[in-house]
Amino acid sequence: MSKSVTICFDTLESVRESLEHEATVRDVEVGVIINRAIEQFLSGQQLVNRREHGRVGVDMSAVARPIDGEVGTAILPGRILDLSEGGLKLQCHSEFEDIEEVVKVGGQVEIIFTVPDKEYPVCFTCEVRHIYRKDASELGCEFVDGNNDNFDSLKTILAAGVN
Repeated sequence: MSKSVTICFDTLESVRESLEHEATVRDVEVGVIINRAIEQFLSGQQLVNRREHGRVGVDMSAVARPIDGEVGTAILPGRILDLSEGGLKLQCHSEFEDIEEVVKVGGQVEIIFTVPDKEYPVCFTCEVRHIYRKDASELGCEFVDGNNDNFDSLKTILAAGVN
């Protein structure tokens, strides 16, 4: 029988929150997710794409508004970098030094953007699944609500591979 040992390491708060969120969703402990990732890495296995929907690279102007807070407290302008039927990645251009002052992993945002050949913008409610810290903060968002017209517009963009 293998002996269990404790390994400690530093990580970003957003990584910890993402791990805790995934553990809750999968109904496992955080350590189980970390152990599986390490075992997969050490065995040389290729990482499997867990995405249900393929992504299309885009460059579209958008605005995100956190739903969890008080209405009108934060507007996050940005650009959508990629899009799929399941969600999008939004690069935020915000005056907030720490994006997590405004939005958290597991929180919800409304994302509004204009679709080519559409007279009015579309709006989706999304759950923030990941926060990436680069030169500008990026939010990985999963669609949780939107009307059928909005989803039809999304499918049109994806079918055309619009950039």
